[in-house]
This record gives sequence, structure tokens and C-alpha cells, in this order.
Amino acid sequence: PGSDSGHRGRAGWPSGYTPPVRQGKTFEFGHLIAFIAVAVVLNAQYTWWIYSSLSDNGERLDLQRSLKIAQVQSAALRLNAQLDAAQRAVLAQTPGVIPAVVSPFTEVRVDPDPGNTPTIGWQRVDDQISLVRPLRRGWRLTAVLDGQAPYHLLAEVAPDLQLVDAGQTGDQRPYVVLAPPLDQLAVTPDLKSWQELLGRHRRRVVAVLAEGGLLLAAMITAVALMWRVLRREGALEHQHQSFVSAVTHELKTPIAGIRLALETVIAGRTDDEGRRRFLGNALTDVERLANLVEKILEVTRYTGGSHRLNIAVGDLSMLVEEEVGVAQRRAAPRGAVLKAEVLPGVQAPFDPEALAIVLSNLVENALKYAQGDPPRVWVHVRVERGDAIIEVKDNGIGIAAPELDAIFKPFYRAGDDVTRRTPGTGIGLFVAREIVAAHGGRLTATSEGRGKGATFRIVMPGAELLPEEGF
Repeated sequence: PGSDSGHRGRAGWPSGYTPPVRQGKTFEFGHLIAFIAVAVVLNAQYTWWIYSSLSDNGERLDLQRSLKIAQVQSAALRLNAQLDAAQRAVLAQTPGVIPAVVSPFTEVRVDPDPGNTPTIGWQRVDDQISLVRPLRRGWRLTAVLDGQAPYHLLAEVAPDLQLVDAGQTGDQRPYVVLAPPLDQLAVTPDLKSWQELLGRHRRRVVAVLAEGGLLLAAMITAVALMWRVLRREGALEHQHQSFVSAVTHELKTPIAGIRLALETVIAGRTDDEGRRRFLGNALTDVERLANLVEKILEVTRYTGGSHRLNIAVGDLSMLVEEEVGVAQRRAAPRGAVLKAEVLPGVQAPFDPEALAIVLSNLVENALKYAQGDPPRVWVHVRVERGDAIIEVKDNGIGIAAPELDAIFKPFYRAGDDVTRRTPGTGIGLFVAREIVAAHGGRLTATSEGRGKGATFRIVMPGAELLPEEGF
């Protein structure tokens, strides 16, 4: 049902007050389209930047790899010449004479030859690459290479190495084979420096992709938020249009009645009894207008957190009984029955004026939608575990499950035909929930479905029950 109801009229329109009616849309679908277009352009630009950055990073890696290979080739040329001269100097010595140490050899010695080495060659001796020359009577000449130089026996080259002449550009560490007769040796770049080169390349790729992913996620999030704002603005626009329509109808009906009554009385087309009747009707319409004005004032007074409540511990039972008494006088002319079961002595902290508005809204709302012969409304007050429970129940048209929470939104009115025909602006329940929430309480609605009535439940914290007075 609609989220408003009547309340005792207090004040008219204050000077300078502007009704909460929107003058137009603040956010349109075109804004979202423009935002998406800008996001697409920015994303295209950033995608091109990512592509260019990855391409530049790949070219940079190729240049660094080529530089490293060139360094290896240059080192191979120098070592080839140096080793060739050192090898000739060692092999040119007369058998049986131990030659002097020649760089890059670090040691030259005569060792027993357990394997009877048949020819001059390179092999690993005591885990060191050495040039071995067989001597007479089971001896051999061993020249040990400098272990700091980047030598590898070609037969022992690791599977992750590749020939630079193969033209490959993979991540494998390259090597260069020395010229004959040293072609059993290969030169490679330092493993640590090669791994650092590849590691820097991978880190740059990951950084570029991560930045691109974060920007894409930010754009998707922004578009989703904008779409959510658009939907919310559309819903608010619809609610405000419904509010304007409802207020217009609520204003036109009593104004038309007042005008008709005054014109009839002024024209003298009725007798004294008729004049009293017409003026009484006009007074009723004035009260209806005052109630509508009060409803709109309540929106600005008690919503948005701008109004400070005067909360103090008081007799909640007495307040409910007073509001029920006022509502009973209103219900009698309609033929409605309002019953109350109020537990006496319930004390709780509340603002009497604000909570009176809540109770009046709920009771009047229940009377408005109550049905049956006669329409009935029940009000119950009790205390449960330190909370005051106030329930307002009717035997009316009920509330559909999907609308049980929506009816508390500002300017919302349910889509049922009966509801639409019932006068209302859709702000009463919104104001009621705001006031209850400002007290630290909860206002909820339950219903078993259409045609089975509805129950509104207020939970007020900090309540206690005063003991009955003894004699």
C-alpha cells in the first residue's frame, strides 16, 4: 500500500519553503553513453600503449641478447688466439721437459696416465678443463685452464645452450665454439648475468600487463557504478513523478471541493442548513490540505539526519493509548473498528512528537487499507528482552512479498489497482522508518500475501516495564 497517511494538522506552508519536487533529470542515459565512449577511447589508447610497450620491450631484449652474443663472440676470438698460442707453446716443448706456465693456463704438470691417452686433446681432469698430451712410459702432460674463464667442453655443453649461428632468439643461453684445433671448447656468457637479463624482461612484461589489467578493471567498475547510478536515478525519477502526480491529485480534490462550497454559499443557492453543510465540507477539505502540507513538512524535518530528536525516557504505553484514542475518533465515522492491547507501564527513550507521527502514520495507513465488514485494525504493545514491541495489524489487502521493503522508499506506491485508487503520496512510511531508525530501532512489515492483511512492527531498544503499584 501507499506509504503515507493522515495526521493531526499543525502548520501550513512556511515562508520560503519549496516542496521536494524535482524539476528534471539530473542524469540521463546519454551521459552513460558518453562515458562509455570516452572509456572505450581511453581503453583503445591504453591498449595501444600496452602493445607498443611490449613490442619495445621485446626489441630491447633482442638488442640486449645480441649485445651479449657479440660480447661472447668477441671473447671467443680473443680466447681462441690466446689459447692457440698457449697450446703451441705447451706442445712445442721437448717430451720429458715440463714447460713454464703460459696464460691462460694456471698449472702445467706431469701426471701418471692411467688411461694411456692416445692423442693430444681436451678433457676434464680433477674437475678442471685441461689440455692433455701423452708422454712416454705411462705419463702425460696436463695443462690446466683458468677456471674463471667461461670455458665449456663441447661434449659437456648443457642442453639449455644453443649455437649463436642457429639464428634463434629464445631464452636459451648461447655459446660460441672456438676455432680448430680448439673446437672442443665453447665460450658462454655468465649464467647469472644472462638470467638477470631475462628476469628484467619478464618483470617489465608483467608490470605492463598488470597496469593494463588494473586500468581495465577500473573502467569496468566505473561503467558498472555509472549504470547503477543511472538505474537509481531512473527509479528516483519515477518515484518523484509518482509523488507529483499523487500530490497534484491530493491538492486538486480538496481545492475543487472548497471552491464548489464557497461558490455555492456566495451565490446564495442554498438555505441556512445547506450553507452549514457546504462550509463543513469545506472545513474538512481544509483539514485534508493541512494534513498533506504536514506530510511534506515531515519529510524535510525528520529525514536526512538534519533534525535533532529530543529523546528522553517516557511512558510509551501512554503515548500509544493517546494516539489510538485520536485514531478511534477518526475511525468511527468510517465504520472501522480499532482495538488496542497496550501493556501498561512500558518505559523507553523516545521523542514524543516524532514517535507520535510514526504511530499516527501506521494506524492511519492501516485504517486506509483495512477491509472487511467492518474493517479492523489492532494495536499491540509489549516488552521482549529489553525491547518495546509495537505492532499495528489490519485485515486489509495485504502486501506482496517483493514490496515489503520497497514500501519504505520515498515516494513509492505499490502497483495494485486498489492501492492506486487510494489517496496517498508515498512518503508516510518513509518518514516513519527514518524516525524509528533515528531512535536506534527498526520498522519492518510482514504480510501473508494479497488479501490477508499486513503487520507493521516497531522495535524500540532500551525499554523496561515498571512494576505495578501495590497497596
